Amino acid sequence: MRNNEMMRRFLLVALVGVAFLGLARWTMKNAAAADDLKDEVMKAEDARNEALPKGDVAALEKIYADDLVYTNARGETLNKTQHLAELKARKLTFLSFKHSDVSVHVYGNTGIVTGVSTSAVSLNGTVSSTPRKFMNIYVKQNGRWLCAGHSETPMVQ
Repeated sequence: MRNNEMMRRFLLVALVGVAFLGLARWTMKNAAAADDLKDEVMKAEDARNEALPKGDVAALEKIYADDLVYTNARGETLNKTQHLAELKARKLTFLSFKHSDVSVHVYGNTGIVTGVSTSAVSLNGTVSSTPRKFMNIYVKQNGRWLCAGHSETPMVQ
């Protein structure tokens, strides 16, 4: 009987160990998948950040979702057509482009990128370099991450 009890304990410990290893593997696999999604969102963000200061409207046309909601630091909300028209007409230009404190969070097919922009921006000839908090919202559609929302607000000094 003593051998049977020891055998049961051994099997119980072995089963717990196998379950623990399985859970650890599942956790690591999910963490790696989450990191991959963050990398995908950041690639889309990087492409946007490369196109914006160049005024590359053709690239931005592909990066922005058709129903883009773009709220600038002045509190104006523009749609995709309006925002791209400002860039195309050179009403909005970037004199310098710098982001810091950037982080990304992914929730299913939605990615949220936040950070601080100290870019120098000219709108209709008026230059602003006031630090701004920004948030870009990406959605995954047809296998591509598209920027569906942008919002920025001046930082309190």
